[in-house]
Amino acid sequence: MKSLLIKIDAFLLPKTETMHFAPYIWLVYLLIFFTSLSTYRTFENSYWYASMGTIFFLFLYFNSYWISSKRLMWNILAICIVGSLLALITPGASVFFVYAGAFCCRLGSTRKAFIGLFFITVWISIFAWYVQHSLFFYIPALAFTWMIGGVNIYQHDIELKRKELVLSQQEVRHLARTSERERIARDLHDLIGHTFSVITLKAELASKLMDKDFNKAKQEIFEIENISRTALKQIREVVTGYRTSDLNTELAHAKHVLESNEIHFEYQFENFKMSELINKELAIILKELVTNILKHSEASNVSAEIKSEKSHIILRVSDNGNGFSQKITKGFGLKGIKERVDQLSGQVKIESKTNSASGSKFTIIVPVEKHL
Repeated sequence: MKSLLIKIDAFLLPKTETMHFAPYIWLVYLLIFFTSLSTYRTFENSYWYASMGTIFFLFLYFNSYWISSKRLMWNILAICIVGSLLALITPGASVFFVYAGAFCCRLGSTRKAFIGLFFITVWISIFAWYVQHSLFFYIPALAFTWMIGGVNIYQHDIELKRKELVLSQQEVRHLARTSERERIARDLHDLIGHTFSVITLKAELASKLMDKDFNKAKQEIFEIENISRTALKQIREVVTGYRTSDLNTELAHAKHVLESNEIHFEYQFENFKMSELINKELAIILKELVTNILKHSEASNVSAEIKSEKSHIILRVSDNGNGFSQKITKGFGLKGIKERVDQLSGQVKIESKTNSASGSKFTIIVPVEKHL
């Protein structure tokens, strides 16, 4: 049964349709037509004509989700004709004009959509005047055609802008990744190409000097070793530059991540000089602290402060979460933070208690003079 319903759904509506089940829900307004038919009808075979008209309308309705905007105008026209014919039976057929107005948002532009609504309004007015229909027909037809049609136009424009924004963001990310790959490839090519050229030349020279001047050949080999070590360090720096960010970037990222999880985040970052090593390591530490807060603290407010004080750089991160016991700090990923701080000859201070109302405070203190 489920597979049959899936096949029917795939036949009626395209997979790309947003709010996929909404078109089925909107058909509930046909109850207005049939309710009106049960209380007010002018022909003996009204139910037969109503059923035939409704079947034809359903064909137009689902077909309108598949066709282009140029062909859609003919479907809207056909729905208006169906509504006009069924309106000769009962005034509740005004609902078909509302469906026609609802499809105007798909005509290709906002201007065309409102032009479509305008012509439907003119059609309703002329038809109601010609057949001398009551208020129960043309007032709901006019009011709800504009109301539903206008709302659909507004929502359709928002959806188009959202899709454009998503495509733009994807393009930006793609260009950023491409640019970064090109930068890494360029840096590695320039670095490795030059280094290997020098190593090759010195290796050839050392080979030639091996029998003539052993000490000179040994010196050349020693220089090859130094060059290779330097090249390895430079390659690591290139890769590290690719994988890590600086404090400014990480603070912006932390604000985005925390506030997207409904955690208020504010920070202070004084403008002072620091080495690239400290900048990158503190950025990694900040990222780890933010991750710990998201996973464990259940905080609603987080603050960060980075300042220079007495030849030291201080990173302080505070939250108003639950806190934690000092005995389980290793389980909170703080071991890696302490190892990084130890490499910078700094120190870590943690102020926290389990279920503490004041939350936790992490203070990272790093000496400046050793890393300039």
